[in-house]
Amino acid sequence: MHAAQRQKRIVELIAERGAAEVSELSSLFKVSEVTIRSDLRLLEQEGRIKRTFGGALLNESASVPFQDLKDLLSDKKTAIAKAAMELIEEGDSLFLDASSTTWHLALQLRDKADLTVISNSIPVFEQFKQYAAGTLIGIPGTLNPYSQSFVGPMAEQTVMSLQAGKAFIAPKSIVPEGLRDNNVLDATLRRRMMESASETIVLADHSKFTGSRKLFGIAELDAVSTIVTDKLPEEPFLRLIRDKNIRLIVAAE
Repeated sequence: MHAAQRQKRIVELIAERGAAEVSELSSLFKVSEVTIRSDLRLLEQEGRIKRTFGGALLNESASVPFQDLKDLLSDKKTAIAKAAMELIEEGDSLFLDASSTTWHLALQLRDKADLTVISNSIPVFEQFKQYAAGTLIGIPGTLNPYSQSFVGPMAEQTVMSLQAGKAFIAPKSIVPEGLRDNNVLDATLRRRMMESASETIVLADHSKFTGSRKLFGIAELDAVSTIVTDKLPEEPFLRLIRDKNIRLIVAAE
């Protein structure tokens, strides 16, 4: 991968997750930490990110199109979505959060009949706007232009008034203490979806199992019934998943 391609991917990854650490970027892109620091220095000079001690944050004045986010690790996310489809039956009611991974799931769901899909994601709405075989319920609220979704008190109250069979959640990171997010409104709405569903299915590509401690907690791992990922997690995550009796599905590409 050329430097320019890697730097573009770094911005997309930070945009999707809100922040990233030098060590995890070095591992993901298989280059030295010195190279990653050089990339981050250049990206900061361009105004695309803000460097922090040991990592970087997204410069919110430089938004990244959802088109780019959904293409990040798209082969992994497509595999995860196809595996998650095996957990969905006709007649199911589903919460889909606002993430690029659940957008990939929405692409697969359009061909399944008699579903009730509940989401706050505008890109998910787009996939279901002509869905005559089932029902789409849009969650209203305050627009978050970065995630193209609706959040805030109105969204939370709407979710709390509903009940679904399954919640599909894609957190920004997974740590031993649970699911994490970098935005308090997104974290709260995801928590409400989990509380209003009979079971929670987490969709997480391997980059989420880094132990990166995003600021806001969504829920502990005890609240999760199933995790669908693209690669077997390493310790301590694998042991925690087994200890908490969480079903683990590793998608085949």
